[in-house]
Amino acid sequence: MAIASSAEKTKALVDAATTPATAMPLGAMGLDSDGQLVRKNNDGLIRFTFNYMGYQFAVRAEVAPGHTRMRIHAVLGHLPYTAEAPDLRTNMRAVVHEAGRALGGRISITSEQRILFLDEFNFDETLTPQSLLTKTVAFLLSAKPYLELLALIAGASKAVYALLPAPEAQSPAE
Repeated sequence: MAIASSAEKTKALVDAATTPATAMPLGAMGLDSDGQLVRKNNDGLIRFTFNYMGYQFAVRAEVAPGHTRMRIHAVLGHLPYTAEAPDLRTNMRAVVHEAGRALGGRISITSEQRILFLDEFNFDETLTPQSLLTKTVAFLLSAKPYLELLALIAGASKAVYALLPAPEAQSPAE
């Protein structure tokens, strides 16, 4: 059945997208000459960015039938130099260390002193909008308390910074 008007095409796309039995992988979609929903490009690569709590996240997903590999990452900022704010640097390192420990190493500090948040998912299903949102939201919710604390510390004014506890003195053996 060939679809002639743009209104018919739009209705067919909406109908196909809302029918659970026809769950399609994400990507550019279109209708073939028979009016069936198909992917326009079959490269299996999906990339996009989004902003959450003031941080810019990037997502890259490689999709194959029945399997998906998804990577989410963000640079959460940079550690300040010791000469600029030694207490702030120490507090930020402590938060990153605890977040990394609690989240299985997904938050870390690179050799360039960037705070990096990264995770990869491999799952045996085709990437659909539902699975994409589920994985992304679970990833963000697991780190939300640490993201909030890093945002507070990194953007702290002098008044807020004065409320933070002073870092504990470390003995030379540590």
